Amino acid sequence: MADNAQVVPVEEPAATATATATTTEPEEAKSSDKMESQGDNKPRVGTLVALVNILAAGVLPIFTFVLSLTLLGYAVWLLYMRSYDCEDILGLPRVQTLASVGLLAVFVVSNAALFLRRKFPMPALVVMVVILLLMLFIGLAYAGVNEMQSRRFPATRMWFKLKIMDDVNWNNIKSCIYDKGACNDLIYESPNEKPYNRRNMPPIKNGCCMPPETCNMDAINATFWYRRKDEGPPSSMTLMYGDEMMVGRISDCQLWRNDWSILCYDCRSCKFGFVRSVRRKWWQLGIFLIVISILLLISHLLIFMATFWERFKG
Repeated sequence: MADNAQVVPVEEPAATATATATTTEPEEAKSSDKMESQGDNKPRVGTLVALVNILAAGVLPIFTFVLSLTLLGYAVWLLYMRSYDCEDILGLPRVQTLASVGLLAVFVVSNAALFLRRKFPMPALVVMVVILLLMLFIGLAYAGVNEMQSRRFPATRMWFKLKIMDDVNWNNIKSCIYDKGACNDLIYESPNEKPYNRRNMPPIKNGCCMPPETCNMDAINATFWYRRKDEGPPSSMTLMYGDEMMVGRISDCQLWRNDWSILCYDCRSCKFGFVRSVRRKWWQLGIFLIVISILLLISHLLIFMATFWERFKG
C-alpha cells in the first residue's frame, strides 16, 4: 500500500513565479516612464543651452555693435555739422566737439567691453553701466527733463537763459544777428500776404524782425508796423515761444522801432527766438542720448547674463 502511493507534484513555485512577474511589471513600467521623461528633458535643456549660446555668441553682440554704430554716426554728424550763426560767441562749437569726442569714446569702450566680455565679464559690465548712466543723465539735462540740471552745464535750457540775459553776451549776439542779415530778406523782399504767416518763419525772424503779435500792430510791410489809433498799449502781455512763457511784460512792444538797425533786436522775443534756433540741436542730442543709453544698458546686461549662464552650464 505504501509502495503504490502516488506523489502529487506541488505547483507553488509556478504560482510564486507568476506573482513575482506581475509585481515586477509595474516597477519596470515606472522605470521606463522615468527613462522616457528624462529623455524628454534632456533635449529641452540642450535646446535652452544652445539658444543661450547663440544669443551670447552671436545675436546680442551683433545687436550691440549695430547700436554702437549709431554713436559713431552721430559723433561724425556733430563734427561736420555746420554750427548755427553766432553760436561761437557762446563757445558752443567747442562744446559740440567735446560731445563728439565723448560719443566716440563710448563707442570704443562699448566694443572693447564686447571683446573682453569672456575674460573680464564683471569689470566690463561695471564700466559700461557707469558710462551709460552718466550718458543718460547728460541726455536728461540736454532734453530738459532733469530739473536738477546745473546752471553751469553748457547748452542746457537754464544755461542759455543765463547767457542771453547777460547784457554783454546779448550785445555781441545782437550785433552778430544784424551782421548776418537775419532780416534782410524781409526788408528787401517783403511778402505781400497780410496777415503774415509767422508760424512758418524761423524763430529769429519771427522774434527779432517783427513785433510780438500781442502788441496789436498793423503792418505796412514785414518790417514797418504802426499801432492802431483806437487801441492803447496792452496792459499785460503773454508771449509763448515753444516751452518758454513771458507774462506781464510790455517792454517788447515799447522797444520795437521801425529802424532797420533796431527793429526788435533788444526784445525778449528776439532773445528767446535765438535760443529756440540754437537749442533745438542740443535737445535732439539729449533725446538721442536717452534712447541709446537705455538700449545699450539693456543689451549689455543681457550679454552679461548670457555669458554667466554659458559659463555655469559649461
